[in-house]
Amino acid sequence: MKRITISVVILLFILPFSSFSQENKLYAKFPESFESDNKLNYQIDDVHLPSGTWRLDNAVIQSQKYENPTTGTHALRMAMNHTTSAYAQMMFDLPKGASKVSFWYKCFALDKPSMCQLEYSTDKGKNWHAVGDLIVATNKNKYTEAVFDLEIEGRVRFRINKIGLGDGSKNPDISNGRLNIDDFAVYYK
Repeated sequence: MKRITISVVILLFILPFSSFSQENKLYAKFPESFESDNKLNYQIDDVHLPSGTWRLDNAVIQSQKYENPTTGTHALRMAMNHTTSAYAQMMFDLPKGASKVSFWYKCFALDKPSMCQLEYSTDKGKNWHAVGDLIVATNKNKYTEAVFDLEIEGRVRFRINKIGLGDGSKNPDISNGRLNIDDFAVYYK
């Protein structure tokens, strides 16, 4: 009886620590809240942020009143009415894979909805793979959190691809408004 009690006590002591070691850990310098750099035009450019260098194509970092960031004063905003995609793309790899990615998104100001896709690369950005379903941003007033549980091992980088659906000012059937992104976080096991 004494031996069984000791075994149960040991299990009860060890079990919480073994499950704790499997919890998601946030990479250093994340979440990226897009606070350190002020990119004012939509032309493609690399910006240096606390998490690393990001390539922004058809995207800006600003602090206008319609950005309403989830933290800080700035948020990322992607252009509207393009036939080509807009990107916010990491130009660096994270070394320990990824177990989860989350970020916050919303429509900008009074714009129409828009669509985006989280993508990842394990070959330094040569090839990109979609994660989950397309995200449709419809809320103009507050941010919605997107959360993706992943099992990516080894070096990895991510990008948000805002789908270029066309010019909604010329065709009212096209919803391709501007998109705000904030607090992009990557976790590993």
